[in-house]
Amino acid sequence: MVPANLWFNLILCLVPLLLPPLAVEADPEDTAVYLFCDQGPNYSRGSAFARGLNLVLNSLEDKVSRSGYNITSYEETNVTIYGLAQCRGDLSSADCKTCISTGKQKLLQQCNNISASYILDGCFLRYETYKFYSKLKLDLDTALILYNTQNSTDRKGFNRTVALLLTDVINEAISSSNHFSTKSIPGPSPVTIYSLAQCFRDLTVAECRECLSTVKKYLFKSLPEGALGAQVPNKYCILRYETYQFFNTSVSSPPPPSPGKGFPAPTTGRNSHSKSKLPIILGAIGGGVILFLLLGMLLWKRKAISGLRQKLISPDQAPTENAGVPEGLWDTKLGFKYETLKTATDNFNPVNKLGEGGFGAVYKGVLPDNRNVAVKRLFINARHGMHEFSNEVQLISQVKHKNLVMLLGCSLDGPEHLLVYEYLPNRSLDQFLFDPNKRKTLDWQKRFDMIVAIAGGLAYLHEESEIRIIHRDIKASNILLDENLKPKIADFGLARLFARDESHLSTGVTGTLGYMAPEYLMHGQLTEKADIFSFGVLLLEIVSGKKNNSVFSEEDMLPLLDATWKHYEAGTISETIDPCLKQSILHIEEMCRVAHIALLCTQGSAQMRPTMSEIVVMLTGKDNTLPLPTQPAFIDLNNAEHVKAESEVADRTSMNDVTSNVVEAR
Repeated sequence: MVPANLWFNLILCLVPLLLPPLAVEADPEDTAVYLFCDQGPNYSRGSAFARGLNLVLNSLEDKVSRSGYNITSYEETNVTIYGLAQCRGDLSSADCKTCISTGKQKLLQQCNNISASYILDGCFLRYETYKFYSKLKLDLDTALILYNTQNSTDRKGFNRTVALLLTDVINEAISSSNHFSTKSIPGPSPVTIYSLAQCFRDLTVAECRECLSTVKKYLFKSLPEGALGAQVPNKYCILRYETYQFFNTSVSSPPPPSPGKGFPAPTTGRNSHSKSKLPIILGAIGGGVILFLLLGMLLWKRKAISGLRQKLISPDQAPTENAGVPEGLWDTKLGFKYETLKTATDNFNPVNKLGEGGFGAVYKGVLPDNRNVAVKRLFINARHGMHEFSNEVQLISQVKHKNLVMLLGCSLDGPEHLLVYEYLPNRSLDQFLFDPNKRKTLDWQKRFDMIVAIAGGLAYLHEESEIRIIHRDIKASNILLDENLKPKIADFGLARLFARDESHLSTGVTGTLGYMAPEYLMHGQLTEKADIFSFGVLLLEIVSGKKNNSVFSEEDMLPLLDATWKHYEAGTISETIDPCLKQSILHIEEMCRVAHIALLCTQGSAQMRPTMSEIVVMLTGKDNTLPLPTQPAFIDLNNAEHVKAESEVADRTSMNDVTSNVVEAR
């Protein structure tokens, strides 16, 4: 008898031979570009505004895939919300919906303002309390510019080519029905330059032209000459160019040309008629064979999955395959029945919801033995969700440290996959740090102890555990607190497991905007130095009591990292300390030292950032000497010139083949 897995492999080999070429679904392009979390009033979770916003965003998500564009509104007593969603013109319907779904989740997680916009590589979401459609208010004075710090060897020739290309792509976008166009052109040898232009569809033709033309002028005014790629995130239009193809061509390919001059007239007669039937006959035969094979494959797969689930919930049956789940999870102590967890959480009652991440919501549960647990309910339909489940289980089950959240088990036998963790009653650090009242309970000693503990946990992941782990999403909401406010690092769903001899990994960018290192955000080049950058941002938040994406003060209107660097250069870094802490006069020097360490962690050059073990020594050692930091990766260009951190550290060892772009504020 032929083994089932052999039939499966045979089918996979035969299907491509029998099927005609098909359009491949494009990548959803759901990488975050920029979040505009506007200054103004906040709404509270569970409020009437929050309920209305959920309805608006859900409506946009449901309807946007039909045309790639949707606007909607919500009006109730004292609550009015207008929303807009649009996808890039080259995305398929499925990828459009995936991108908007990702944007919706991230927008709700990262911003609680009554006005916000979220730009992703492939789509755009915006909501306001006023009707903003068809009202162009383009302000580039404080806009961000994202550009590649590498330059063409022929800078002037490259810029001339880019200018011609952008003019052409803008003209095509303006004249197209959906305000979208892509073009490419050979640049100075050996590169090809690719460009994309798109306006949001609520703009008129004149407004679209004004927006794209203004952005083009801004690009050439602001960019270093010969920059190999750039874009300016804003709320109305997209203009981008790169030296690699960053858009899809299979989804929106043009129709075939109609016969005309130069095309032979169609032939008639018996031969032609017979030939025209041949593809139909072959297609019918091929289709029948494919249908038969696919049905067989489906039946085999269902049987295999059924067997896998049965093995998990029947401890007396030894499993033969673990389907990507580590062997430890087959232990009866780690296997939880779905119904047990459903009952423990009161059928996932919203009252028991502790929070929500990119791949799942977390609920408090009480097991039959009265143990409190946290149950993570995976988003089944989320792209990569199954991978994240397997990844998180494998990683957490192999690492044990007092500052890491403990995985207790999982469930595979129900309609969705669940993870079970230890329960930490004080939830997450952000709920203390960014609450004006709760923050006062965190004196400097508590905060410093947290910093040292988090650093120790990260040092363990990077350097001390048997497997090398990069968390990839270190932030305040992923630091959970026990009953004594002792921190534990949570949510390994975005982590990447490295072999010891790997210097870096090129990977899809996933994480939280504001905490992501520039070399990772722009190129997906991932090393442990990406975690160190995130840790540095977290240090600044702990010292200042402010969110990284908020304006530090009304006087300078700078983001937290920029403001800290400005005060460091001026010798006034103590101005960045949380006012709640300034009564602790004896600790001011230690607070400034931690802010200094944060600047070392967030340097533009990944190679200049210290390792986690070095950071632990800086925090706890007796040596008061610290290296001088270089300019951070994110700077305010109204007050500083372009900085290419890589060129400033030529005397240090460079990382081979790792390049980075810099997100710079203007």
